[in-house]
Amino acid sequence: MRLRTNLAKNPYGNRRLWVVALTAIMVVSSALTVEFKDQLNLSEQQRQAILNQVKQQEAQMAALRARIPPPVTPDQLKPEEREILTAASVLIERRAFRWSRLLQDIERSIGNDVRLTSMSVALDEASRIDALRPGKSPVEVSMIVVGRQLQNVLDAMTALRATGRFANFRPRKQAVLEGTQEVEYEIDVTYNP
Repeated sequence: MRLRTNLAKNPYGNRRLWVVALTAIMVVSSALTVEFKDQLNLSEQQRQAILNQVKQQEAQMAALRARIPPPVTPDQLKPEEREILTAASVLIERRAFRWSRLLQDIERSIGNDVRLTSMSVALDEASRIDALRPGKSPVEVSMIVVGRQLQNVLDAMTALRATGRFANFRPRKQAVLEGTQEVEYEIDVTYNP
């Protein structure tokens, strides 16, 4: 067995460096702990301030909600007010009606053998207008279509019905155009946008 010996004159003389290093680490960690504690306290104060603001704003919102009158049903309106509401709803409905959607639905449904020669649109009934959802009330569409044959016109009507937007087909008139075999067909239909 070999015996190892330390031949240095001062074998434990470098203890000061370790003590200084450990002391520095303890001082730095203590300073960081104090800094982090201050940051934590500051964050907690900010959180409390924000919570107080939220409580104040919720109280203001509750006070404002309490000032809002309850909704009025049409039964509670006076007859003059009902007339004004109906007239305003009709105007809004006419303004909000989407012509492009109607024309797209018709264009997609009728084929190349049928053409639309005339169309007029009127609101179905003023009583069916939903004032809270403008542009969604059904409208009456009167169309005059011309097809190469009656079967082409009937196929176009079937395609219109298949879209789910057209209903209540009411034919008015059917005639063969002079000098041709084309069929002119007048029809009224309810369109649901």
